[in-house]
Amino acid sequence: MEDLNCYFFHMLCLAKAVHDNPRMKKAWSSFDSIALDEDSYYELSMELSVSIFKDTSVYYNEESGVETWVLSDPIVYRFCELCERLESEKGLDEGINPYRRNAERMLHESFCLSAYNYDYDWRLSAADRRRKCILFFSADEFYGWHELPGAFMEALDGFQELNRQLEAELGLNKLVPIYPMPNEWKEAVSCRTDLT
Repeated sequence: MEDLNCYFFHMLCLAKAVHDNPRMKKAWSSFDSIALDEDSYYELSMELSVSIFKDTSVYYNEESGVETWVLSDPIVYRFCELCERLESEKGLDEGINPYRRNAERMLHESFCLSAYNYDYDWRLSAADRRRKCILFFSADEFYGWHELPGAFMEALDGFQELNRQLEAELGLNKLVPIYPMPNEWKEAVSCRTDLT
């Protein structure tokens, strides 16, 4: 029996994460007929990492050997808008806004990678020249590329959840049916209420 390459299992985990995340459905085609080896695994990890946020730019500084990822997305922009609205309505300072602190905590948890030689930061404030993004820095010795898709998905999902909480606090949650109710259902509901 032939030994399975350990990257086979890592790629299965990546495939599961992509399959379970609705935003990543477009990346599913990346798994078509891919070799189960180390090179393909890292190539796939990078491809997925770049496709999670709506706008991802990667810059490499040859002098310092540091790669900078600039990650921005409408979900992050929405979070910043909602925070500014809450601060304006409640007279809060950015420093004491509990949602900004929750975002910090969420980012710390998302970027708790097992690798070393990386750092991250964020620009989520009006004081940051209106640039709303997350920054990820990695040095040449960074070896945690395979963890980035999961970390980026977790961060974006965290912002999505914070947006839901902020919208509820601001009274912006309105229930809107996803599908129109068929007439048969309406009739059944009206008959049911007539019986009671």
